Amino acid sequence: MAFAIGDQVFVARSVLKLDANDISPFYRTVVRARKNRSVQVDMPGGGWSHSISTSKLIRNFGVLIIRIGDFNEDGLLDPLAKSILHYCRMLLPGDSVRLIELRTEGELATFWDTHHGMCRQVVIVGHGAPSGFLFGTTNVTPQRLVQIFDAPNPTKKEFISLGCETGYMQFGKIFSQARCVSHFIGPFHSVHGCVASLFTQTYFNERLIACRSERVAFKHARSNLKGAASFRLWENGNLTAGPA
Repeated sequence: MAFAIGDQVFVARSVLKLDANDISPFYRTVVRARKNRSVQVDMPGGGWSHSISTSKLIRNFGVLIIRIGDFNEDGLLDPLAKSILHYCRMLLPGDSVRLIELRTEGELATFWDTHHGMCRQVVIVGHGAPSGFLFGTTNVTPQRLVQIFDAPNPTKKEFISLGCETGYMQFGKIFSQARCVSHFIGPFHSVHGCVASLFTQTYFNERLIACRSERVAFKHARSNLKGAASFRLWENGNLTAGPA
């Protein structure tokens, strides 16, 4: 992503060596100078920062958490979705995070058609299988989900599925080929809610605060779960990381 002098950006406070005792781990600032792939930005109280890589800059945020219900959400799905919601609210500024709770594919299509522009990352929380997600009592296939998410022709986004076994080829290969998907992450086996929450939080920490690429952030998040669960990373129909 290209950045120009005068652009407003977010930078992790740790990158700028700023006090971490702030409500947000990010500092909103303005690009003041650029040389090749490095920039300098405004610092609090005046002056410019040291040279930092453009890979450390974030233009905007947006995380959408989609909780797909099956009439039995209280014990797992609601706590899991809300654990990610509360973490992201501490992580990201302002109204950059939203949780939507639904039970039908029609609700998903209506919401997505209007609000797809608010997010860069999408977390799907629900009961999954290689054949799809359970919406209420109806299984919705990955092919149908691709139709729903591709319909408004949105910008490419990272999708993280916490539905069991959606990292299988039957789901991951198909879904990752959607026009709107840049990367797709899904569990290779059944996954406990505590593990799914930890993986997602670690991924966002690596992706946003540490400014890692999707693949590196995935590998770091997955390495914390040895012996607990396996996740896979798919890109354009290809398995790029995770167990074969």
